[in-house]
Amino acid sequence: MVIVGLFVLLVENRRLKPIGILLFNLVIVASILLHAEAVFTYRFTDYIIEDLYNVKHNYYFNKPYLDKTFRDKEFLVQYKTNKQGFRIGAEDDPETEVGAADWLFIGDSYTQGAQVQYEELYTSKLFDYFPNKIIVNAGISGLGIIDEYYYYIHEGSKLGAKKVFLQICNFNDFMNVDKRQFGFSDYLMQHSNFARFVLYGFKYANPAELPLGRWTEPFYPDEKSNRNFNVFYQEQSEKKQRDLKNFKLYFEKLAEKVKADGAELVVIQIPTKEQVYYKYLDEVITNFNIDASKLDLDFPNRLMAELCDANQVKHLDLLSDFTDTGSHLFFQFDEHLNVAGHDRIAQSLANMEFASNDQAYGVPSLISKLNVGDRYPVFVGGDNNSLTYQSFRDGNMELFIADSLFENIRRLTWNSVDEIHPWTSPDGTQLVCTEGNQSANNTKVVLMNIDGSNRRYITNQENVFGAIPAFDFQGNRIAYAEWVQAKNSGYLSNPRIVIYDLRTGEKSYITTDDYESWRPIFSPDSQKLYFISKEVDNQFDVFEYTLSDGIKKNITNSPYDEWDPAISKDGRKLIYAGKQHGNWDLFLLELGTSKSYPLTRSLGNEWDPTFSPSGKYVYYAATYGLRNGIFKISLKD
Repeated sequence: MVIVGLFVLLVENRRLKPIGILLFNLVIVASILLHAEAVFTYRFTDYIIEDLYNVKHNYYFNKPYLDKTFRDKEFLVQYKTNKQGFRIGAEDDPETEVGAADWLFIGDSYTQGAQVQYEELYTSKLFDYFPNKIIVNAGISGLGIIDEYYYYIHEGSKLGAKKVFLQICNFNDFMNVDKRQFGFSDYLMQHSNFARFVLYGFKYANPAELPLGRWTEPFYPDEKSNRNFNVFYQEQSEKKQRDLKNFKLYFEKLAEKVKADGAELVVIQIPTKEQVYYKYLDEVITNFNIDASKLDLDFPNRLMAELCDANQVKHLDLLSDFTDTGSHLFFQFDEHLNVAGHDRIAQSLANMEFASNDQAYGVPSLISKLNVGDRYPVFVGGDNNSLTYQSFRDGNMELFIADSLFENIRRLTWNSVDEIHPWTSPDGTQLVCTEGNQSANNTKVVLMNIDGSNRRYITNQENVFGAIPAFDFQGNRIAYAEWVQAKNSGYLSNPRIVIYDLRTGEKSYITTDDYESWRPIFSPDSQKLYFISKEVDNQFDVFEYTLSDGIKKNITNSPYDEWDPAISKDGRKLIYAGKQHGNWDLFLLELGTSKSYPLTRSLGNEWDPTFSPSGKYVYYAATYGLRNGIFKISLKD
């Protein structure tokens, strides 16, 4: 209709004819392109080239919410990102954000690791060595030192990492070191499937057309290219010299910026396949007719060592670690690292001197097998090896029981409602938990057999709600927080602490609803109750309540909130979560002396603690950036 209208206007008004012709032609071209885009997108889906990146200022980064599958003759990988564009695991929540990091990794495709699963990345494996560190992988395929500098100053530095790891690979990081300029075609390719299909072959080489059927950078079949691009080739053109000069310039700028941010820069230098395995070196020398005497295979490693030394930067040169490893660390045809290669880098990083000295409060162990929000571990009464916990499954929280190593896991509940805060009776036959919608304050306290049978509600009135219950050590009473909805108004009272006697069905109220009170637990002799309350200064402190005389006292009285008290089997120690530094850490309180000690100090959140039956360990839930689960830490120190 627009085209017809313009044509009529053109015919009837000759004064508009030149403008009309131009406008008419523009509309025709736009119409053709839009139709081509629509037809290509909906009829030729098999030919669409995936667009993974958003163009930024002098660099590019992963698009958010990616969920792609990469297939190659050597690997099959699922590639997912969160809302910030950071890569995540298959079961991870893409809405989870990272606001701060302990360690930030910047690099190209060797750090991005699109050839292996997320759990197999060297940054993910490093979490196994340092499970209380927030480790962020910002590797993106094709980035060079200049891109990485601009990423850091615009985005990476906002994470406040104390250690910034720059991954360098001798493969192609020393060639074409120029500031990235994005033109019209780049933006067009980002927003058009058809344009990306047409222009991709002109802008990017097809691996099938490469010599030897694989990427061989920095080695080339002609002398001119080796003089221009091959960092191992001793003869240097003006272009190579300019590239090396630019590399040095932007490396120094990055090192200076990281230092100005109060952080430490660490370089990870990855060798090429030709440096590690003679087979690949002989292949390029023979097929490309390269004079071996003109090669200096140690040059980029010496260059990087000198740059790091001059800028007081730690340097992890992986050449010796790679050559000393008996297994193959690269794919056979693809130039990138395989699973063994990523594992080797993680081991090398873990063995660095700085890493072992970077754990002020000891290293916890990760117990959870999946990154699915495991929380609230509590050991089963009468059993020194089993514990219950909650975990996200099938769209909601369900209850599980497992041994202390999470080797044998059994699901206890199967339904469509959230069940959380499990606590078993001392004899291990019954379980009490919270059921319902926490965000709406619409939860009930449920008692059931350990196998899920004989389910019944303790808060069985329509307008009465409850949460976070706990058995006493004799199995006769249950304490929990209870609140009431006023009839006809919808008003909810503050939660108050209640003790429910299983033998008589009677309730005893320990606190009033003048202030919030939550999370009650009994002492081992069942003579005292511990809970958190906002009774003083409208912040949560831990209180001790003696049941025989009703004496209540604030036993923490700190200027910050405390949550989740747990008591040792001997009744001498209390552990709780405290928000002293803006995040939740764990603290140990000696009840006899009233002295408290920090157990953790991290950027993450540690909460839901429980003592192991032996008292030697504390099990707890934590979130460290994109990672979460149940951990344990030793109390021997």
